Amino acid sequence: MLIEMNLLPESYYKARRLKRLIALIVLFVVVAASALTGLYVVMLAQILDVNNRIKDIEVKQSEFAQILNEMDNIKKTNASVTGYLSAINELKDKQVFWPIVLDNFNKTVPDNVWLNSFTNKTETGGGRIYTVTGIGLFKESVADFIANINNPSSIFRNAFLINMSEAEVGGRISYNFVLSFQTVEDSRIKPARQMNVSDVSKTGVYGNNYINKEYNCSIFIPDGWRISNMSLSGNVLVAMEKEKKEGVGKYTPLVTVSAQKLLKASITPKEFQEFYQKKFSIWQSYEKLGEKEFTIGGEKVYDLEYFWKVKAKQDNNKLVPLIQRQIFCVKGDTGFIITCSDSEDSYKSNKEEFSIIFNSLKLQ
Repeated sequence: MLIEMNLLPESYYKARRLKRLIALIVLFVVVAASALTGLYVVMLAQILDVNNRIKDIEVKQSEFAQILNEMDNIKKTNASVTGYLSAINELKDKQVFWPIVLDNFNKTVPDNVWLNSFTNKTETGGGRIYTVTGIGLFKESVADFIANINNPSSIFRNAFLINMSEAEVGGRISYNFVLSFQTVEDSRIKPARQMNVSDVSKTGVYGNNYINKEYNCSIFIPDGWRISNMSLSGNVLVAMEKEKKEGVGKYTPLVTVSAQKLLKASITPKEFQEFYQKKFSIWQSYEKLGEKEFTIGGEKVYDLEYFWKVKAKQDNNKLVPLIQRQIFCVKGDTGFIITCSDSEDSYKSNKEEFSIIFNSLKLQ
């Protein structure tokens, strides 16, 4: 049996273990350095990619800035061109407008009427007024002239005789006159001056005006409206209705003007309305929609709007939902009521015309 003997000193083994430890440490350092180098390379590549993207974005931003600048220039050019086109169109319209006006006006001049001047003026807020001076051989000739201008088939409206006086022409009595009128479009923008009670000698319809001499009141009749042929009852002075058009509802928009002498002195429009409120608040399905106070021609008025249902005789007494607006006004010892009526379905479409009518009320 062999006997093994370890003759190496202990320091040899210590040195051997130390070498192994150093080798492990070196290996770890190398691995760690390799890992860090790889991470650095990856991050460097990402940074380069981000920088490239930033450069691309900056290039696109520069391109977009140029595009925006070009768009601004296009907008300015478009605005300039639009202005030029508007000016050109306006000139073209004028070129067409005046021949039409003059040609149609020439057709309204009757025999025995000679014109001295023809002028026009645009009022504040729009609406052109034409003024004509001339001589008529007879009063009837001047009347025919006004009637021709106001003819529904013409393009003119609101012919108004400003003044007329006798004049001797060639040893014969004739009549100097001054009158004004509008085109249909101008009258829609701003109606001409409304005739006054002092302009006429008796109650009646004059052009687009209803004038009542007994109660010293007048009201405007817009185009598309006419004096109703319905029989007037109670204190109703006049009733006007909108001309029927095909496809329009069965109920005809209606405006009435009523007047009555008041027993109580110094009554207010509100008190006048409250008196009538007791009368119609019992109507079927009555519902108050709104009320307010304002002025018309310097006169205080009370405005009441309400809903109710009325039987339609032309439709087998079927109940029609109705909206009415009433304007109450007091002048001296007389109370005036303007009643605007229409079916619920079409009330809104006629509301503006109702306002034109009741705002034209003049009391003297």
